[in-house]
Amino acid sequence: MGSDGLRARPAAGTASRSAAAGRGRVARNGNLADGVRSAIERKILEGVIGAGEKLNASALAAELQVSRAPVREALRALEEAGLVRSVPNQGVFVREVALQEALDLYDVRIGLARQAGRLLAARATQEQIRTLERLQGRMERVRAKGDADAYHRLNLLFHSQLMRSTGNPWLFAMDEGIKKQLHLCLRRGIAGPGQLRVASAEHRAILDAVAGGDPERAADAYERHSIGGKQRMLDTVGRAAPSPQAAPRPSRRTR
Repeated sequence: MGSDGLRARPAAGTASRSAAAGRGRVARNGNLADGVRSAIERKILEGVIGAGEKLNASALAAELQVSRAPVREALRALEEAGLVRSVPNQGVFVREVALQEALDLYDVRIGLARQAGRLLAARATQEQIRTLERLQGRMERVRAKGDADAYHRLNLLFHSQLMRSTGNPWLFAMDEGIKKQLHLCLRRGIAGPGQLRVASAEHRAILDAVAGGDPERAADAYERHSIGGKQRMLDTVGRAAPSPQAAPRPSRRTR
């Protein structure tokens, strides 16, 4: 989920492929702890391990074919990143992000988006813009097919590429950290076709302003997109939440 506030739950087959990919990446990564962290983080962000679930270090070590030491190190790093929490005498659990916390995170992200828009219009190279256009084209094709899950994965890449193209590594890192924490809340919902259509039009407005080299128009477009993403989050999470039950009315005493 980039700024869109969109998330679709992955199918079981997708989860299995992700787990297999995670094992391969760990085996090829020169830094074992970083590879293990990336594999576990991917499971969390893709919903393979759900919010509130306990992380079993021994099981993860066996699955990733590593010892428990790099798994423990990875879990400590993920706790620092705000994706998991350690409970004394109970273990490590995937964090559950409350709606109000997600709204607060979005407020920060909206501010980042405005500055990112200015920097994109001033700094993005033609090659970076072409990369963004290709990603937008791929998102349009999967949107036309109604594949919200594929759209979500491409949307993550699109927003990461937007922030990377600002040329500001601090801005990129801050946005990535917020984006990952938002996933713990957003993945409960399923994006509807109307939401995808609006988000896609907002992407188009950002790209047109960036390609035109207009910092203020790009800032406005990216800010509007993030504000819209916040509202889509509210709509999506609200739709996924169970309907509240009416409280029973107290019986009157007869005198």
